[in-house]
Amino acid sequence: MPPNVRFEVDDLEEPWTYSRPFDYIHSRMMNGSISDWNVYARKCFNNISPGGYLELTECNIKPECDDGTLKADSMLLKTVGMVQEASEKLGRPAMDMKGLKDVLINAGFVDVKLLQYKWPLNDWPKEHRYKEIGVWSHDNAVSGWEGLCTTILTRTYGWTAAEAIVAMAQCRKEMKDRSIHAYYPLYSAYGRRPEEPEKEESA
Repeated sequence: MPPNVRFEVDDLEEPWTYSRPFDYIHSRMMNGSISDWNVYARKCFNNISPGGYLELTECNIKPECDDGTLKADSMLLKTVGMVQEASEKLGRPAMDMKGLKDVLINAGFVDVKLLQYKWPLNDWPKEHRYKEIGVWSHDNAVSGWEGLCTTILTRTYGWTAAEAIVAMAQCRKEMKDRSIHAYYPLYSAYGRRPEEPEKEESA
């Protein structure tokens, strides 16, 4: 590990106590973990040096589909809806992240840009680049979705463990189905903290 790198475990929603500001803050995959994104972005702003950058990269947990192959009654969409509802009750809403640009602007950042991407549900795309992204996206979703959903389904909605196992098996089947042309919307927003105006020299 480089000598100028160290890891710290902290609660980012508590007051930040870093000894000096950062030149760059990169935050990703925090959707469903933040109670108020405007407050979070403002904390980042206050802890970035003038001229420094903040980059937020987030993925919606609800997959989208442009050709109707992901049916509204799919188990995947059903469980997504339940996770979204539960996250709101817990005060950590899983949001539609297309509003990240406004979050940065409201915090005071300038030159804000929002980039949009599509992460395929699996390797259904024909184009090699998106097919490869789909392979990684599928592995990532399958490995994480069951752990997240099982807890919510059993503790929040009172499902039995057996019911949750059956539901997750159906989700995995849908995630693997190459005839379902779904994708996860991914958004990356970045902006710069303005330089502080130079103080006029006293006469």
